[in-house]
Parts: sequence; C-alpha cells; structure tokens
Amino acid sequence: MRKPVMTVLFGLLLCISFSCSKDEKTEPSGDDAEVPPMKESYPGLSVSSSGELLLNGEPYQGIGVNYFNGFTRTLEDGSLYDDTYRAGFTYLKERNIPFVRFSLTGFWPKNWDLYLNQKEKYFRSLDSFITAAEEIGIGLIPSFFWHTPTLPDLAGEPVNRWGVTSSRTHQLMRKFIREVVVRYRDSPAVWGWEQGNEVNLLVDLPGDNSNLPPVVPSLGTPVSRSKEDKLQTADLNVMMTSFAKEIRKYDGTRIVISGNSIPRFAAWNLLHQKQWTPDSREQYVAILGIQNPDPVNVLCIHAYPAAPSEGYFSDETADFNGLIRASVDASRIFHKPLFLGEWGAQETEYGAQTRTKFMEILNAIENNQVPLSAMWVFDYPPHDTENGINVSPDNGPREYMLQEIMKVNERMANR
Repeated sequence: MRKPVMTVLFGLLLCISFSCSKDEKTEPSGDDAEVPPMKESYPGLSVSSSGELLLNGEPYQGIGVNYFNGFTRTLEDGSLYDDTYRAGFTYLKERNIPFVRFSLTGFWPKNWDLYLNQKEKYFRSLDSFITAAEEIGIGLIPSFFWHTPTLPDLAGEPVNRWGVTSSRTHQLMRKFIREVVVRYRDSPAVWGWEQGNEVNLLVDLPGDNSNLPPVVPSLGTPVSRSKEDKLQTADLNVMMTSFAKEIRKYDGTRIVISGNSIPRFAAWNLLHQKQWTPDSREQYVAILGIQNPDPVNVLCIHAYPAAPSEGYFSDETADFNGLIRASVDASRIFHKPLFLGEWGAQETEYGAQTRTKFMEILNAIENNQVPLSAMWVFDYPPHDTENGINVSPDNGPREYMLQEIMKVNERMANR
C-alpha cells in the first residue's frame, strides 16, 4: 500500500532540509538607510495565504508570452534607442495578451557593458521599456540573471559561488536587485520578479569535467572551466533563497519566481544517488518544492510536448496533461501557484502536427486551471527558422497561436 502523499513528502523534504544546507522609480543610493520605506503592498501579482494567485488583490488566471529580447535588444551596439518593443506591446494588447516575461540583462558578460560602464544609459533604456508597458497596458515579469554563469563570470569567480552568500557574485546580485526593484517597484506594469532561466537543469549532473558551462572568451567568459563551475542542489537552494530574501527587502508582496524548467525526470535520484533513475510521481512533487524554496512563492516549470518522452514517472506513465496535473497538484500541496513559464510547439519538430501539439498544451493549461503561463516565444527572429516557434507580426501563419490564447484568456476572465 502506498503511503499518503503528504506523509512521504514530509519525509523527503525533511531529508533535503539537511542535505541542501551549504552557506548561509525612486533612485537607490549608497546604503539601505536612504531607500524610501517599503509600502504595505505593491501593484502586480501576489499570492494569498491559501496559495491563490492574485492580480492587484483579485483572483487571476492568464496566459502571456515570452518577449525574451524585447528589452535586451536595446543593449546591442548601436541599438540603445531601439523601441520596436512598442509595436510589439501594441500588437499583443490588441490580442488580449496581458503580460510578457523578458530578460532584464544581457546573456553574456560582454552584454553587461552598458550597465557596468554607462549605468545611466542602461536605466534610461529600461525606463523607456517600462514606461511603454505602462502606457500600452502590458504586464511585465523581468528575469534578472537569464544565463546563470554570467554573474559569477563578471565577478571573476567560479559558477558555484552562487552557493556562497559572502561571494562577490552575491554582492553584485544584491546591488543589482536593489537598484532595479527600488526604481520600479511602484510601476503598475511590473507584475513579479524572476531569478533566472532554468537553473535547475544545471544541478547535480555527474562528472567533474562534463556538463560544464560554455566557454566563449570573446564574449567575456573565462578561457576554461572546471568542476567548480558546476552547481549542486545546495547551490540552487542558496541562490534562490538569497534572491527572494533580497527582493523582500524592497517589495513585500509581488510574486518571486525561480524561472526553473520542469525538473529532470531523474532529479531526485541525481540529487541522492547520482544516477539517471526515473523519479516517482511523489519524488517529482517533492523536488518541485525543493527547487522552489521559500520565500520563492511560486512553483515554476517550463514544459514542451516532448517532455513526457523523457520518462515521467517511474510508478506511472504521464502524458503532457498528466505532467501539468501533477504540477498543479504540487502547487496545491505547497500553497504556491503554478507558473508554466515556457511552453510551445516547434514547427521544425512537428511539421503538419504543430497546431495539434500546440492545442494539446493549451487544453492542458485550461483544463487544469493553470493560473499563469507564458508561450515561447514572441518577436524573437532567431527562432523563426531555428525552431519554427517564433510568433510575430511578420509570420502570419503562426498568428493562430495568439488567437487561440486570446480565446482561452477570455474564457478564464469570464469564469
């Protein structure tokens, strides 16, 4: 006889609480004492005491899109005044797409040059982006540290210094969070704050000299990597906890998101056994809680149609709908609403079946009442041909994707 889920989860989480312990528009100024006092609440998304997602205090469900480089395109050489995102925001607003998830910083260390060397210009550009969202009526979920190795690279440290709160990496993290959150926390366009992108896919991977981060010295990375550039679950726990605590110094209400992908099919067993043994459904639920630690108050996954083929779960076979259902069940256990932060269907993989796959995901979102999700990807030309998954005004054949999302958003709003 199987033990009740909550009993098993308690034991699993009790175990991990020991194994994961490793280390302990107002302009911001030089020290915390000069930051204006935090208000009782801020606009945007929050979570009720029972775990319900709220928008400006009211229950909310909605589907947005990833506008990955809507802002970071302005950080490219000669593109500081690129405001093409305005047309993008307008296009989305006309289709009842309520919010976008976007990268707040450049992917490579080199792409941080504007912030590090001409900070006023960086924030002038970000001011314009956020003002445009306010004027057009689009919500924003900025993702702070999209490429996980970049901040340690900038700090001149190995990537695993994300797991050390006294590191230069954390010092730079705290500085940047403070400057951004204090500057924009009063904006009605900002819906939440996200740490990064799919950090959980980097943890607990076997081998000292395999699965290392990329090396591109011309873009600011070190010339070589070592085992210190690999992350463990303990590092992720420190990283996410510290990020969320820092956000909470300046914004006590908006959602704080990990940005994680769906856990690897063997995430629990990689953590404990360093083996690619498929996890059970209960272990999957438990690892979701572990990878989204308090005060992170949302469960985040990214999931695509191919995910079920990886082998979820060891004790039952799950299709895409089953994966979403298990994730929603986990969100109820932890009282943290689910954010399906990326989903979509690639034409390069599914061809004539792309629309069927797209609708499979969309139906799973609606049928399981996922409170928040964001399609990948809007107005990102590299994914026109690379993946066949970009949706923009220039590729009319994929317009049906936004039209179908619009229908679901309307039904959700009328419930």
